[in-house]
Amino acid sequence: MALSVSEFVTRLRYAVEAQVGEQRVEGEIGSCKSAGSGHIYFTLKDRNAQVQCVMYRHQAMSCRVRLREGLQVELTGRATVWEGRGSLQLVVSHIREAGLGSLQQQFEELKRRLEQEGLFSPARKKPLPPFPTSVGLITSATGAVIQDMRHRLESRAPWMQAYLMPVQVQGKGAEAGLAEAIHRWNEPERYRLPQVDYLIIARGGGSLEDLWCFNEEVLARAIAASRLPVVSAVGHETDFTIADFVADLRAPTPTAAIELTTPDSAILRQNLTRLDTTLQYSLSRALQTARLRLQIVLQGPIGTPLQALAPFAQKLDETEELLSSAAVDKAAAATAHLNVLAARIHPRALLLRTAAARSALDNAERHLISTATTLINNNRSALKVHAANLEAASPQRALERGFALVHTDKGRLARSTDDLPPGSQATLQLADGTRRVQVCADHTTQ
Repeated sequence: MALSVSEFVTRLRYAVEAQVGEQRVEGEIGSCKSAGSGHIYFTLKDRNAQVQCVMYRHQAMSCRVRLREGLQVELTGRATVWEGRGSLQLVVSHIREAGLGSLQQQFEELKRRLEQEGLFSPARKKPLPPFPTSVGLITSATGAVIQDMRHRLESRAPWMQAYLMPVQVQGKGAEAGLAEAIHRWNEPERYRLPQVDYLIIARGGGSLEDLWCFNEEVLARAIAASRLPVVSAVGHETDFTIADFVADLRAPTPTAAIELTTPDSAILRQNLTRLDTTLQYSLSRALQTARLRLQIVLQGPIGTPLQALAPFAQKLDETEELLSSAAVDKAAAATAHLNVLAARIHPRALLLRTAAARSALDNAERHLISTATTLINNNRSALKVHAANLEAASPQRALERGFALVHTDKGRLARSTDDLPPGSQATLQLADGTRRVQVCADHTTQ
């Protein structure tokens, strides 16, 4: 009895799946297309044969290889027969670029050799400038990478000057262009380039083959020889290249390179506000301390007034100098900082706000210095008046004018004749010494 076509193809499918099953096959991708369902259909061929292949959507979503015509691949698939057309095909479950094992071996060998030479040593890595003003970007002039970096730089550090040197970042010869770009930035006068504080080499993610130019020795040695700090921002966070190990800083993504190497303008504004608050608080505390010390001098016990006041008068002079110097130094530092920011920020609105802030800071500086000077002068004048009053009221001055102080035999100051009964002893305190006397009924004898 003859088989129907469906029965025949079904038996053929069973036979192929049973006898061939899952196999690992290497070849070149021919035609390749993606369906609206997410499935990918392509042919795998060599010089003498070809076979139809399909990668279903759930496998295609996790595939890291960008399938394209002419790409050499090694795949794992299950042989079957598509009954709708009666054609042989491979249902692909895994695919990777052919030769990756060889590339990975080259990567490890070069990494080991350069590490032995010390090119990865932390001791040779150059520090990044804490407050850069310019950066040289070495990347492709097209694509999302340069735009993302530019937008992040404008929002985070708008005073920064960024200069792009466009280069090829993939394919044969790209490593030579990258190395030459680094060399040119290190000799800006010779190549008529602007001076920059550091360099960033960047590109987006890709396969090991796509990123291979960043694993070439010529680029690694160009990074190591650079006098300018070099930041490597290649691929995604999980991608590592030889350039990452040699660079002075490795950033997980291109935009992260901007964040890791530039200060945040919002934080700078907060620091400036905090500096102004600290200055005002320090001046207030210093004035309060001087006022308290003056009150202690005026209220405390005094033997010889001028001698007791002399140290405090000297301390007041020192406080005046310190206050004036601190006000001038802090205001000058803050003004200089504002001047630097104002000179480097291009948007007109930022320049106007900076100028207004600088004017307010100048007014605050003059007001603080004037207030401190006036207060110190007033305190010094009051101190002199109190000193003169104390000197005039001193008991020693009364004794020098011929007066005497009479003390009873118990050492108390005699204020009435009742304190000196006849026959008692008394002490007379004169300007130049004391005398013991005896009190009589009608006269005093020594």
